[in-house]
Amino acid sequence: MKRLRYAPKLPIARIRRLYQADALRLRDDDLLTDVGWRLVARCADVLMVSASQARCPECHACFRVPWIGQPPSLVSTCPPCGWSVTAGEYHDSWRHQDLWGTNAREPLGAFVATYSQAASYEARMLLIDRLINAVHTTGGRVARNLFEGRSSQVIAALDALAVDCSQAPRDG
Repeated sequence: MKRLRYAPKLPIARIRRLYQADALRLRDDDLLTDVGWRLVARCADVLMVSASQARCPECHACFRVPWIGQPPSLVSTCPPCGWSVTAGEYHDSWRHQDLWGTNAREPLGAFVATYSQAASYEARMLLIDRLINAVHTTGGRVARNLFEGRSSQVIAALDALAVDCSQAPRDG
C-alpha cells in the first residue's frame, strides 16, 4: 500500500548560500530554482495538512481527511481512485514533521500562489525574500514548518543572514 508523502524541510544553509550570492550580485539561477521550488512544495504541503487534506499517493488528487475529534479508525477515501486512509494513519503520516501550520497560511499561501508566475530572477528572489521575512518575523513559529533545525537555530541563522546581507557591498 502506498503511503502519504510530504516535501522535506529545506536546509537553512541553502538559504544562506542564496542570500550571500545575491548580496554579492552573483546570480545562481540553479540554486534559486532549487530553493524556490522546494519552498513551494513544502509550503503547499503545510497548507494542505493545515486544511486537513491529503494528496492521494495513487492519483495525486487532494481530498479532505477529517481527523480532529474523530476516531482513528474513521476512513476517508479519495473520490477519483478509491485509495483510502484512516484518520489515525493520516495523522501519523505527518506527526513530528512540523506540517501543521495554521498560523502561517497567509504568507505560505501567497508564496505558493505567486511563485510559478514570477518570470525573472529578481521577481523570484523577491518572493522568496518576502516569505523568509514573514517566517523571520514570527519569531520561529513558522520556521519549524519550512526549515531544518530547531526554531531558535533557524531564527539565529536568519538574524545573522540579515546582518551579513545588510553589510554587503552595494553599487552606489
